Amino acid sequence: MKVSTYARRQLNPFCGVLQVIETDRARAFSANGVLWQIQTLAIRPDNTWRSAGDVPVVQQYFNWGLWSLHDGMRQVIANPILDIGAMESAAGDLIDALRPRLDQLPFSLSDRYELWACDDEGNPIALIESATSQQATQEVEHTAWKAFANNEHGFVSPSLESAGQCVGSGHNQHRHADYLESQARDRTASNRWFWRDSDDRGFPIDGAKALAPEAFPVLGISERWDDSLTQAAFADFLSWSAPLLLTLTIPDVRRERLEQHASQRPILVDDLHRLYPAIINPKLIEQIRIQARLLRSQ
Repeated sequence: MKVSTYARRQLNPFCGVLQVIETDRARAFSANGVLWQIQTLAIRPDNTWRSAGDVPVVQQYFNWGLWSLHDGMRQVIANPILDIGAMESAAGDLIDALRPRLDQLPFSLSDRYELWACDDEGNPIALIESATSQQATQEVEHTAWKAFANNEHGFVSPSLESAGQCVGSGHNQHRHADYLESQARDRTASNRWFWRDSDDRGFPIDGAKALAPEAFPVLGISERWDDSLTQAAFADFLSWSAPLLLTLTIPDVRRERLEQHASQRPILVDDLHRLYPAIINPKLIEQIRIQARLLRSQ
């Protein structure tokens, strides 16, 4: 049985790195390395009652259930129209392949194609989307960089607060994220796809000149802005995003700094720490996780 493992970033907004394992009959996804969404291939229901011999059989993925090492399989979706026996067998084979690979987390990133918002000089300023192949880039809608998801709130920039910015929008929980998005939009002149090689050089798929690794913001958003307040606001945002950014492969100096900032959101650190490619200060991360456990117990 062929088994493949990989990871890809969840972008626009960036909300971590999704872990994926696939066999020839099933696949599973996890955003934290603990709870896995299992999907299995099955013949589409509309094929099961067609009698015409020339109708091609179409398979697609269907949700099967949720699995974790601690709780096993739960919330199984058993549609009687589908071949339940085959789906259960496929899910079982996948889980057997997954168990010994949990110690290999996080898996390697496969989304080497990146869509960047670029300024008027062609410099990347914000990572919008990613893809695993050039063909997949054609399926991605060109849009603007986003700082938050519709169901997410909570980011407050101390720099904007102290400067009295965004006052009068108290009903808008996203007002500081909105500010960042507007600054990024104003600076964006175009969106461009790049393929990043193993040395992190960026090759535009339109054939333009390649860019050096240093041209790409390490954390997915530029840290250099025209005015000091905007620059400080983006620094606040990266600090607030630290638990998520630690799932990326970044230089140790940056990682150590993000670990210090990660204490702002201890529960998120506790959820994601298994997916950190490295930890510079294990004692600090453990202290943050203890804080998370205390918060969960309240």
